[in-house]
Amino acid sequence: MPKGRAGSLPTTSIGWRFQLWFLGLTCPERHLARRLKNNSFYPFVQQEPNVFVLEYYLDTLWKGMLLFIISVVLVSFSSLREVQKQETWVFLVYGVGVGLWLVISSLPRRRLVLNHTRGVYHFSIQGRTVCQGPLHLVYVRLALSSDAHGRCFFHLVLGGHRLEPLVLVQLSEHYEVGPAQTRALLRTR
Repeated sequence: MPKGRAGSLPTTSIGWRFQLWFLGLTCPERHLARRLKNNSFYPFVQQEPNVFVLEYYLDTLWKGMLLFIISVVLVSFSSLREVQKQETWVFLVYGVGVGLWLVISSLPRRRLVLNHTRGVYHFSIQGRTVCQGPLHLVYVRLALSSDAHGRCFFHLVLGGHRLEPLVLVQLSEHYEVGPAQTRALLRTR
């Protein structure tokens, strides 16, 4: 089957639902360009001609797991229980609670379907429709943020009417690369 052509969704493997988490920490632009070269519909999978599907889990799932595990380990070893004669165990218990809440709230699988044939999109969480509407309400944009030193970072964001913003590339300092990748993603949309 040629690259970027119609195929069935890989329902047996859940690894592709975490594909947005693995976008490389050192060179996200090159990593995204490589993904686009291998799959011209990235991050979508073409389910049938002119129908593209993106299934994913929020990245707060791994962040919540990490916070939960670190807090549980620190609570169980009783380290940081007392700092300069002050009880600090409540911060660790709070970390356990927040971590658990992040994991539970991020567990439902998200699914975005772009149907070019009908000109509509459909967004659902765990199989329940959250919103649907005309396809022109879905967009890819370049978002800007800066750090305390004044350096600018750009994020490539997939969004739309009543859609959760989905960051495709994070913390990129290379503005020139972003628009080219945005155009490549818009060809899918």
